[in-house]
Amino acid sequence: MESTKTVSKNPPRYHTIVHFEIPANEPSKISRFYEQLFGWKFTKMEGGNMDYWLINHKDARSPNETMGGLYKPEQGMSQQGILNYFSVKSMDESLKQASSLGATIVMPKQETGKGHFAILKDPNGNTFALFQGRM
Repeated sequence: MESTKTVSKNPPRYHTIVHFEIPANEPSKISRFYEQLFGWKFTKMEGGNMDYWLINHKDARSPNETMGGLYKPEQGMSQQGILNYFSVKSMDESLKQASSLGATIVMPKQETGKGHFAILKDPNGNTFALFQGRM
């Protein structure tokens, strides 16, 4: 008789980086740079209205083990460097707290297939994102 194992992934710890995005005017050039530097693997996402590549760690066992994304900014889109996403327990509470501490909400809460995110600027003008995964 065969046994089956269910392997579950632990949810990320709150307030840790869970995803990042790298803007690139020339995605193929920048993806080669990171492939050679870190051994990262890039997979172009099909569909959607944005040129977007998922980034996997060199030792990823599946294409779903992404750690970030690389994208070509659309015309008029800000390109201010790497954007880090931090895991939060409650998006609404975190947005309220961040605003009360002087953050500016750049992009309000948005739905994704894996949860919600929002983009903010801290009081010094640094851009970051919050992410609340599905439970």
